[in-house]
Amino acid sequence: MLKKNLEDFEVFYKERLNSQFFKIRKVTKKSITDIKDSLIEIKLCLDHFLEKGKEKIDKKAQKSLQFFSKKIRKEIDEIEIPEEEVNYDNIMDLLNNVKKLFTSINEIARKSLPKFHKDVQSEIKELNYLTRKLGKKQGIFNDFLRKKYTGVKDAEYLLKKLPKLFHLKENIEHAKGDLEKFERELEDRKVRQEDLNSQLLEKEKNKLFNELEIEKERLFQIKLKINDEIGFKKALKKLKFELEKGTFHIPNIDLYYLKDFIKNPIKMLTNEQKDLPKFTGLLVQLRHVLEENKLNLKTDTKQKSIEQISAIFNEKQLQANVEIYLQIEEAIKGIEKRIQEAGLVQKLEALKNEISLNTIKIENVETDYNRKNKDYTRYLNALKNEREEFQNSVEEILNEKVKINITFSF
Repeated sequence: MLKKNLEDFEVFYKERLNSQFFKIRKVTKKSITDIKDSLIEIKLCLDHFLEKGKEKIDKKAQKSLQFFSKKIRKEIDEIEIPEEEVNYDNIMDLLNNVKKLFTSINEIARKSLPKFHKDVQSEIKELNYLTRKLGKKQGIFNDFLRKKYTGVKDAEYLLKKLPKLFHLKENIEHAKGDLEKFERELEDRKVRQEDLNSQLLEKEKNKLFNELEIEKERLFQIKLKINDEIGFKKALKKLKFELEKGTFHIPNIDLYYLKDFIKNPIKMLTNEQKDLPKFTGLLVQLRHVLEENKLNLKTDTKQKSIEQISAIFNEKQLQANVEIYLQIEEAIKGIEKRIQEAGLVQKLEALKNEISLNTIKIENVETDYNRKNKDYTRYLNALKNEREEFQNSVEEILNEKVKINITFSF
């Protein structure tokens, strides 16, 4: 098995094709040379036209003759003759340009020859002979290409697949470079995130924040106690329902207060005066309704509600808990003020915002990394398949296994 680097393959392959198809290449180059020679002969014939024109044609006709010669010469000069690089594509370009030349000669001759043809009859015959001769060479060459050049053409066309291998190789290198860049950025951002989190933890350990957390926990616990003491909310809701329905009437009851209390009992209690006159008045009316069984509650629910109401009146603990709640609220406000004055909140928020932004950036980089990694894997698989297919095609043409080595610049 032969091993060739991707960068060296084209030169190697062309050399093998030149050796393998030596005879066909030789005939091809001979045919191209013949066409080139015919084109030179036509240009020389045009010189004969001009020489003859100087002797026999008037000035007006000479202008047409010069136009005729210049135009055809220009068409011939624009025909590219493949020399160093000969392949099916530039051969067909040559033959197509020769066909175009015939069309141009006929068109130019139709417009210009009538003005001077009587004086250049021999030159016209010579031009006709040379164009027929060129046309015959073109036809023979076309037949040869059709019959003998197909295998060479297929072998040459394989080179058209080579740029795709280079393109995939470049894509892989670029994708790998992007992946490494994303990895570095991701690592930097994760290190930064750890640092920011450490700073946040350090600031949150501040004595004032600890005090604030303690007081908030105390507030939460006292709130639970208050809610436990007023655990007869079902009875209150039933009372509101019956009053709104008009089942019975209770003098001096504040229905709006009852509704607000059901929505937010802690707020209503803390907003009242110290002895909770509205609340105690409501309790008296509620207990009376319960004792008369006007709410039609289950016996155990009714009894429990009466007991809880009685405990509030007897033990006086609810008022004390409300006072404690208000004291804790004041303590929290005081700590928060000290925190604000120390600028701790702003610093904490700034840190949290930076952490949030860095988190978003980490997620974005991870998304970019995953997307590029998919591209990288896809390019690798595509290159593997393309190379294998290309190597199999080369083997069919050269009758020899060839492995193409691809080296990446990373």
